[in-house]
Amino acid sequence: MLSPILYSRTFDADEAAKISVDTRMSWYRLTHGEGSEPDFDLLANSSNVALVLAEPLGELPVDLVLRAQAAIEAMRDRYLRTGRWGADAAALQDVPPMLDFYDELLAHGSPRVMVDALKVTVKRMNMQRGEA
Repeated sequence: MLSPILYSRTFDADEAAKISVDTRMSWYRLTHGEGSEPDFDLLANSSNVALVLAEPLGELPVDLVLRAQAAIEAMRDRYLRTGRWGADAAALQDVPPMLDFYDELLAHGSPRVMVDALKVTVKRMNMQRGEA
């Protein structure tokens, strides 16, 4: 009975910190050539959620996230070409501010807000693939 209430409450500091650390450790591993596809997926999903939540806030946060997403995609392209993860100058410049923004979203968000944003990203990906 309390599940909807607990789902809608803001993250506590420990929950937000754990999600943030997991995402930042994925970023760290990817930039140091030790990353994996699950690390990439976590970083990409975090940026997708950040984009959905940035859209109502205006052009500046959307641009911040879009630059990070372009850099993240370039990292994936590099991995597909070379078989090794790494970050170029654009990634080193553009991804950390997106991670800071994501941390702020966690600090002020709730599990419901994050899951709803993730559902939007899945719907968008399905639409891009031509699925309903």
